[in-house]
Amino acid sequence: MAVIVVSRSFASGGRELGRLLARRLDYHYVDKSLFQKVAQDLHVSEGTLESFEQSREYRISNLFANVFSKKYIQRIVGYDKTVVEESEYHDRLQSLIVGVAKEDGAVIIGRAAHYFLRDMNNCYRFRLIAPMEYRKKYVVEKLGVTPSQAQRVLERKDRNQAWFHRSVCGEDYDSPLLFHLTVNMGEVSLEKAVGIVLSVVNRGS
Repeated sequence: MAVIVVSRSFASGGRELGRLLARRLDYHYVDKSLFQKVAQDLHVSEGTLESFEQSREYRISNLFANVFSKKYIQRIVGYDKTVVEESEYHDRLQSLIVGVAKEDGAVIIGRAAHYFLRDMNNCYRFRLIAPMEYRKKYVVEKLGVTPSQAQRVLERKDRNQAWFHRSVCGEDYDSPLLFHLTVNMGEVSLEKAVGIVLSVVNRGS
């Protein structure tokens, strides 16, 4: 058994690909559950953790922790007993991802797992990309975003994702050398992409 990591651009179909791979291989599918575990271990709400991961501006909340009382911060960010510290988040996320990978037989979606597991044997790292028009169509059909909003949503998601990866991984977060293969979902069907990924995994096993 192996570990498969899927890093993807937002709205490129990464979760669908990951679920199909997990079913075909009878592997664990790891996505939202990992996010929930990080929030639990850091004693913050999922909403606060999501804000941290998706917004560069959330750094301001961490700076506030050194200036204002916890009661004031709680009123701003919710019921959390604290705000997210970057170093603590990084360490906990890495520990959880490595722990999942050691169990073997898992498909892990996102959360910089491709970076944390870059030196792990029997771990296959794939990157999914797609043209803007493909992604616009995806968010309109799958997420209910209006056509006029689609590009703005994608641009915001891309900025936030780039910030998150730089914060966690450093500037080389998207180096092609971190991946076994990059798949353009605008050029192949989902089923074909699954077959391509499986061929790489099977060849290496």
